[in-house]
Amino acid sequence: MSRITSLNGNLNGKLMKEAVNINQLLDGFQLEIISQTILEWWNSSGRRNFPWRETHDPFKVMIAEILLHRTRAEQVVPLYQVFIKKYSDVHAIARSSPDELEESFRSAGLHWRWKLLHAMSIDIETRFNGQIPHDFEDLTSLLGVSHYIASAVRCFAFGYPDVLLDTNTVRVSGRIFGLPITDSSRRSILFRKVIQRLMDAEQCSDFNFALIDFAAKVCRLKKPHHDECPICESCVFYQKIAGVNKNTKINTTPLKEIRRSHQQQLSHMEAL
Repeated sequence: MSRITSLNGNLNGKLMKEAVNINQLLDGFQLEIISQTILEWWNSSGRRNFPWRETHDPFKVMIAEILLHRTRAEQVVPLYQVFIKKYSDVHAIARSSPDELEESFRSAGLHWRWKLLHAMSIDIETRFNGQIPHDFEDLTSLLGVSHYIASAVRCFAFGYPDVLLDTNTVRVSGRIFGLPITDSSRRSILFRKVIQRLMDAEQCSDFNFALIDFAAKVCRLKKPHHDECPICESCVFYQKIAGVNKNTKINTTPLKEIRRSHQQQLSHMEAL
């Protein structure tokens, strides 16, 4: 067992407490290097291209996020493209007939969402003069808008450095920092703070897209691609795997500064 893994084991029982000292938890990690490495990976080879990523239009971003809820992105692409061509704004949806909207969704097997979008559009037209709000409380007051969707709209449309917390981003951050992951982690203040500290606020949209794509292409739920991971030597989860499976391939370009910081964290904790 590596010393990093040992440290992780000693901390596991304490990490989920709300009173956890986030600075102490992350003190030994070079957050800027990890963040920039993920962004560099994304810009060089990891980026997935979807039409809704090419716009900052709040309406288009909102439509995409509603359609993407529990649905594969590849399945959403054709529906999204047809839908935004037919309905250019909230007013167009609000004033359309239910039968017309239902027909748009039937072929994609997403029938229930036409009702959601119709009701939401009428609400936005009534309360916000047809404009997608940017305030978090206003967004989450809309039918069908979860914390995740509200944060995504604020980030991708308005440029707010909001954290996107779901099973995928929780998995990546949990593995990197050795945090115990549970069903409630998607609502965890701790995970939100950790990702917020990792985020490059000046590139918040790119960072969130990069984290999502990193989870999809490298840090997968099953059979993560350690041999393609540019941050494996800074990852507590990988240290555990490498300690068990000696045949696991490792990246040939280790992040020496991050490895050194792990040792500094260990020394600091042992001195307490």
